[in-house]
Amino acid sequence: MHIIVFGLNHNTAPLEIRERFYVSEERLNDFLKQLTTRGIGESVVLSTCNRTEIYLATEDIDITYKILKDILSSSFQIEMEWFDRYTYLLCDEDAYRHLFQVASGLDSMVIGEPQILGQVKDAYRAASFMGTTGFYLNRLFHRTFYVAKKVRTETRIGYNPVSISSMAVELSRHIFGHLKNRKILVIGAGEMCEIALKNFKKEGLKDIYITNRTFQKAKTLSEEIAGTPCPFQEIPGLLTKVDMILSSTGSDNYIVKRDDMPSIMKKRKNRPIFIIDIAVPRDIDPAINEIENVYLYNIDDLKELSQRYMEGRLKESEHAAMIVEEEIAKFSQWLKQLEVHPIITHIIEQAEGIRNKELHKMLNRIKNIDEDTAKGIDLLTRTIVNKLIHPHIKLIKQQTNPMVLDIMKNLFNYEDEDEEKMDYRDEG
Repeated sequence: MHIIVFGLNHNTAPLEIRERFYVSEERLNDFLKQLTTRGIGESVVLSTCNRTEIYLATEDIDITYKILKDILSSSFQIEMEWFDRYTYLLCDEDAYRHLFQVASGLDSMVIGEPQILGQVKDAYRAASFMGTTGFYLNRLFHRTFYVAKKVRTETRIGYNPVSISSMAVELSRHIFGHLKNRKILVIGAGEMCEIALKNFKKEGLKDIYITNRTFQKAKTLSEEIAGTPCPFQEIPGLLTKVDMILSSTGSDNYIVKRDDMPSIMKKRKNRPIFIIDIAVPRDIDPAINEIENVYLYNIDDLKELSQRYMEGRLKESEHAAMIVEEEIAKFSQWLKQLEVHPIITHIIEQAEGIRNKELHKMLNRIKNIDEDTAKGIDLLTRTIVNKLIHPHIKLIKQQTNPMVLDIMKNLFNYEDEDEEKMDYRDEG
């Protein structure tokens, strides 16, 4: 079995390409179903502002890669030449090295940024609830969470955490010198906007306006942190009076279009407006940058600014990289043990298959189950299964008596591949 990752990120592809590969929350379940329907047994999709990556466990890398390209090109209108130009395909050790680095913040635009681990956990949880993870990806991702925690604990790479959102606030300071007496409109109420709001609050802005398609979310955010909630349809009016906009939503379409801006700028008496769009796909039509006194920055424009925070983290990232390499060696050794004792793989896969099937049947029967409860049930069933099969696995590893191994094979309905081939030839 091979573990692979296919994807692209801020290092390999510009924003206009990344947003074409972006798998939104609304499209995720359908995309995972397509992978399953096409015969890919295990898959997890991680799609953020800086990357879209698909993690898979597969017996045949070439066939799986072809299926991925077919689905992406047809569902997302991806041009075939983009696969060679902007994407990467990593296999086995390179694949889980990459995942360990991503979850630890070593592959982020801002090294050590803390949000990515939560995003990896969310991606795995979504796939798990859809039933598209199995024995291999379950083990890989749980090991990944352990490695990321170890990196955070044993290094200072996450000290004084810096994120894309805090970089946006830093850019605002560069633009205005200081932010006191400035007015800002925040479009969106997700995690990125929440972090930015906390930082803006510290800067002592005169007025902060918050808007979101769901007004209640904007209201909640304003009550928890700061700001005045505004209905989404009031955006054009708000654009006439603020100094700056920060936007980060999950919209598939532009919220502010080029054609909107001439009349807005006229009402502003051509007073400059600064817009920071950290959404992927983008919220703001990039063509508005052509209009006089409209200054638009996107997430890739923050990359240069983020380099200033790199130097202090490079030494810590070297230490973190050593931890990652140690954990790769351990994970590789564990996988090799499965190859030496294929009956162990059979037992674990069989038990995990039964667990997953029964877990999803139960979760589907329980209405309005909250995420924390579902996560707790998942962990409980996993722990019970692991404790039940552990004595059998331990016995197999210690065993040199072929008669005992034969008993274990019969107990778990395991047949050697060579025996199956022999049986097939005998029948012929």
